[in-house]
Amino acid sequence: MAQIRPLAPELAAVARTELNEVESRVVSDIVELRQWIEEQPYLTARTDDQFLVGFLRFCKYNMDDTKKRIDYYYTYKTTAGDLLKSRRIDDKVFGICRAGIFATLPKPVGPGGPRIHFTRMGQIDTSLYTAKDIFRFLMFRSEIEANTDDNWIISGVLEIMDFSKIPYALLRQFEANLFKKMAAFLEYGVPTNLVGTHIVNASMDAQIILNLVRLVMKQKELLHIHSSLESLHKAIGKEYLPVEYGGTNGTYEEAMTTFEQQLNEFSSYFDEDEKYGVDEALRQSIEPAVGAATDKTPPTPVSPPSPKCKSSFNIWNLLSS
Repeated sequence: MAQIRPLAPELAAVARTELNEVESRVVSDIVELRQWIEEQPYLTARTDDQFLVGFLRFCKYNMDDTKKRIDYYYTYKTTAGDLLKSRRIDDKVFGICRAGIFATLPKPVGPGGPRIHFTRMGQIDTSLYTAKDIFRFLMFRSEIEANTDDNWIISGVLEIMDFSKIPYALLRQFEANLFKKMAAFLEYGVPTNLVGTHIVNASMDAQIILNLVRLVMKQKELLHIHSSLESLHKAIGKEYLPVEYGGTNGTYEEAMTTFEQQLNEFSSYFDEDEKYGVDEALRQSIEPAVGAATDKTPPTPVSPPSPKCKSSFNIWNLLSS
């Protein structure tokens, strides 16, 4: 029997009908994936059931794509040394957590729906934190969610961003190369889909730019720009917003406390994570193993699990365009 969390009935239905999960095959699929990892001498990866089933679900149980995505995930973490110099949680990570920038809200959009992230851009102090610091924090958060949040993996994540007092000094730090690295990992490495982005309190200049960008987007419905908080209430529903924005879905303080707890709980996990990755020299020196994901191009993006969630879209991609 696989050592994985039981799903809520609503999530189990999504996994079954939209992610091709067959309960009787889950154990054998995990075993096959684990065996493949162990047969790749250049790859040292986590192989616990919960970690592997997350990638299988994200890839809709397409084994070839799952192998390729895990390979890319660890290749990126090994080669992106300028972004991930250390896997240890440090004072900057805790500082960003306590700054009230990011909140993972406790209630998803319905029991089987996506997780909700809320970001207050104006809380980012550019005298303390760089764009790389912010991305590193988001990496830690995504890995914790990949291990703890079935809604996040199965149904994706809905991003809500408050653009009031946005620190444009931060945006100037996002040079093209940094954007490409960040966007690649968010799209091809992290096992979740961003199902939509809602922006509120953007300045008139920012709204003009965002609307122009939306005009050339293939999937315009993924980006929503709200002229008022009332508009956001109508689009999302007050019950899914934090108290600070007129909702009932917890407070920022509660979200910060919960995530700081998770950071502490995952401290040993990230310390251990230093040993995982790929050995590129070894990869190049051996003959490709049968089924090995030797193609280092990013895997094909996976379609999200709901007709309402068309494809991956990330605000950082938008800001870099």
